Amino acid sequence: MSIKEDVKSLLKTITNEVKAAVGYQQSFEQLLDNKDVARAIGMLQCNSTKAVRHLADYNAETHKIMSRDKKAIYDKNGNFLRNKDVNRISIPYQKFINEVALVFLYGRPIKWTNSTVNPHYEERKTLQEMLGQQEAENKEKIEKRIAEINQWDYQHNAKFEKLKQQLIDCRFDAAIREAKRYAGCEECSAMLFHVYQENNEPKMLIRVLAKSKNDDIYTLFDQYNHLVAFAWGYTTLTSDSKTVRHYDIYTKEHVYFCTSSSSGTWVVDKKNNLVGKIPVIVFQQEVEWEGVQSIIERIEDAYSKNADTNDNFGDPALVATSEIINTLPKQEEESKLYVLKSGGDIRYLERANTNQSRQDEIDALDEQVMNKSFTPNITLEELKGLSNASGATLQQVMLLATIKADKRKESHDGYLSRVGSLMKSIMGNVLDKKSGSYDELEISHQFQEPFGSDVSKALDNAIKQYSAGGLSLQTLLEKSYLVQNADMEMERIKKEQELEDERKKNNSIMDVFGTGL
Repeated sequence: MSIKEDVKSLLKTITNEVKAAVGYQQSFEQLLDNKDVARAIGMLQCNSTKAVRHLADYNAETHKIMSRDKKAIYDKNGNFLRNKDVNRISIPYQKFINEVALVFLYGRPIKWTNSTVNPHYEERKTLQEMLGQQEAENKEKIEKRIAEINQWDYQHNAKFEKLKQQLIDCRFDAAIREAKRYAGCEECSAMLFHVYQENNEPKMLIRVLAKSKNDDIYTLFDQYNHLVAFAWGYTTLTSDSKTVRHYDIYTKEHVYFCTSSSSGTWVVDKKNNLVGKIPVIVFQQEVEWEGVQSIIERIEDAYSKNADTNDNFGDPALVATSEIINTLPKQEEESKLYVLKSGGDIRYLERANTNQSRQDEIDALDEQVMNKSFTPNITLEELKGLSNASGATLQQVMLLATIKADKRKESHDGYLSRVGSLMKSIMGNVLDKKSGSYDELEISHQFQEPFGSDVSKALDNAIKQYSAGGLSLQTLLEKSYLVQNADMEMERIKKEQELEDERKKNNSIMDVFGTGL
């Protein structure tokens, strides 16, 4: 087969897959239009089953060790006497591992940056160079054109500030931490960007969806992992204490609010999706303790059996020969006097350290849990010694957690890019329509180190390079953590320099008495 034929075959395959995905979506929406909600939901993937299983491991009170059977006690003839309770020690490794992973990814807020490039940037640069070489008439035209180009920057910077303020108002940083925590223990969670009207004004809030909050998450992705449909299932109570099942189903074009009726049918309220995109970010991953669950269960079993041994043999036992004359004192008596016959003996039998091998196993398994889940095992004493360490030093000490965080960034980088894209649609189509489209706005994001980075030291190094002529002022501004927009800051510096030059020029023609020459 020739290369041309290979390409045609590949294009045909891709076309067929796209048609199949589109047909699947059309079939899904057709079911909803026909109010066949049950079959429509059946076409989506339900993420609740796995979540329930993982939550049983996540919550300490439902660990496997908690169902450990009581110990049967028999007499010397083998007759059953009673059931003796045993220790059930549940250790919340899963929560610890999940919280550490969360801190290293979202311990500090995401840094949003306006990366929009003015399409007339080169023209402005040329005009600025020409400005000092033109006569008064041309100079006025050039300044007017530069002001027009600058206005584009100001408008788009204002849009970016509005968008960023909207994220702050909706407590985005708290919401994404919550969503990551639930995803780390359930494998799936979602952030729903809910747009609504309040006093005839458009508003937005962010709701985190998770099975822990009694939410059922349903998803439909195409072969390119694009979200085609999303459904949120939940239950409410009526005034007469009856439960009502709901499904809020989102596609790119429509939102379907489905409510079960008392007759068993569905009431479907179809609305246009004003955002123009599915207003949901779906977080998917394996649980943070993936691969170490069996080790954790072994540790809990060993701890519980150790506790049983301590209960049975922890206190020293009194051993006496039969030559003791008086009976041993009862438990409530204070007598400590024992009268012995000749040759009699009385002593305490104390247990040797027989569970050392079990403790060694626990320590070894504990280390395996931490290492294999990429969780640093740092004690409080070690943390005290690191109190004055720099961010770089802490990063080296916490290398395992950093490795895991870098792995998570591969997917969360895409989630955050989608947040930026979704927010542009929400702002331009709903919340700030009067300012026009936000599509030209370019938004970038940056993960920040959980313990901070030595930004002041990095800035000092950049200033030294600039002073030595090895770095331009533009690059210095871009490297500075104090500057939000390097281009706008450059413009301010130039204007301040022009004012300073004008002031020096005026001072040069003033005599010592403060009067003009």
